[in-house]
Amino acid sequence: MLKYFITFLYILGTSSLFAQNTNCNCLDELENITKLIQNAKSYTVQIKKNNKEDELNVWKAKVAEEIKNDSLKDFFCMGYLQKYASYINDRHNEIYKVPEDISSSVPIYTKPIDTLKISNDGVSGIYHMGSDKIFLKKESDLLWYGITLDSSKEAWKPGAIRLKIQQKPDGSYELFEFYQNGILFYQKDIKIADGRIHGTFWNTSNQYFFNKNHKENFNYEAINTSFDYIGIKTLKRTRSLMKEAERFYEETLPKLTRQNLIVDLRNNGGGATKQADELLKHLKRNNTIQKVYVLINFKTGSSAELTTLALKKDPRTIIVGENSRGMLEYGYGNKAFSSTTDCAGIKTVLSTKHINSDLSKYESKGISPDYGLNNESDWLEQVIQLDNALK
Repeated sequence: MLKYFITFLYILGTSSLFAQNTNCNCLDELENITKLIQNAKSYTVQIKKNNKEDELNVWKAKVAEEIKNDSLKDFFCMGYLQKYASYINDRHNEIYKVPEDISSSVPIYTKPIDTLKISNDGVSGIYHMGSDKIFLKKESDLLWYGITLDSSKEAWKPGAIRLKIQQKPDGSYELFEFYQNGILFYQKDIKIADGRIHGTFWNTSNQYFFNKNHKENFNYEAINTSFDYIGIKTLKRTRSLMKEAERFYEETLPKLTRQNLIVDLRNNGGGATKQADELLKHLKRNNTIQKVYVLINFKTGSSAELTTLALKKDPRTIIVGENSRGMLEYGYGNKAFSSTTDCAGIKTVLSTKHINSDLSKYESKGISPDYGLNNESDWLEQVIQLDNALK
C-alpha cells in the first residue's frame, strides 16, 4: 500500500458560503430555514397538525448548539441546516447551494496523517469513489474525517475534507458529505459495513456492483434461456420519453417469454409512475413468467420506488439489492415551493403534495429488499444464483 504521510497547511479565510455577505452567519441561516420550512407540505402534516412546534424548537436548539461548538461550522453549515430540516421526515425537502469555488468552500485537514495507521473500528480506512480516494480517519471517539488523497477534480486537492461522520448517542452514524461538485449533503442515518458507507458510492474495494449506469433510457436483453432483463434508466414524463417508452414496450413486451424477468431500477431517480403502466398491465396478463426480480439501490427514488411497490403487489415479485432512497410519501405536485435566502443565497425546494400516509414507513429509510445483494460480484449473477437457491 502506498503510504501517505503529509502535513497539510490550514487555509485561513472565510468559507465562500458567507463570503458574499459577512453580516450573516450559520445561525442566521438557521432562523431563515426555520421560517421557510413552514411552507413544506410535510411541515403541515407532521408538525402543525400534530402540534409539534415545541418539539421542533427543542430540536432546533440542539442543532444550534452543535453549530456553535463546531470550529468548522462555516464549512459544514449547509449540513446543519439540512439536519434541522430532517426532523421533518420528507426527503423531497431540499436545502443546498452550488459553490462558485469548491476549494474555498471546503475545510482542509490540519494535522499529519499516516495511512498505514488505520484504527480497527470498522469505519476507518481508505475509501474510493471512482477516481477519488479518501482516508477516513478517526479524529475522536465519535468523529471521523474523510481526507482527500487523490481526485480527478483539480479543486479537490490532497488534504481537503470530503466528508465527516459522527456517531450518535444511539450508536448509529450521521454523514456530512461534499459531492464532487462541492454541494454538501447530510444523511441522518447511515450504515457502515462490509467496507462500504451505505447510501453512498464510497467503498474500500473500489468496486461498484451496486451501481448501474444505463446507456439507453430503456434496455432489453435475453440474459439466458431462463431470464429476460429490462433496465429502465428514468421515469421522467416528458412527451419524448413517453413516446420512447411506448415504442420500447410495443417492441419488447412480446419477447418476455422466459420464466424469469429482471426489472432493473437501479439509479432510477423517478419521474412519473404512468410511464411504467404498460409493463405493469402486461405482467398481469403474462402467465409464463414465474418470478419477477426487481433490482433497487440507494439511488432508486420517488416514482421508481412507487413503481417497485406496484410491482410488489404481484405475488411473483421478489425485491433484491439494497434499501432504496426513501422519497415516497411526499412530492412536488404541479409545482414545488422554492426560495433563496438573502443571507448566503441558500436555495430551498420544498414538497407541496402529500401522496399517502401509508408510505411514511418508507420515507428516508427506503424500501428494504427481500434479499440483499453484496458488493463482491455482479448483481445479475447474484440474482441468477439466488433463483437457483430458491428452486
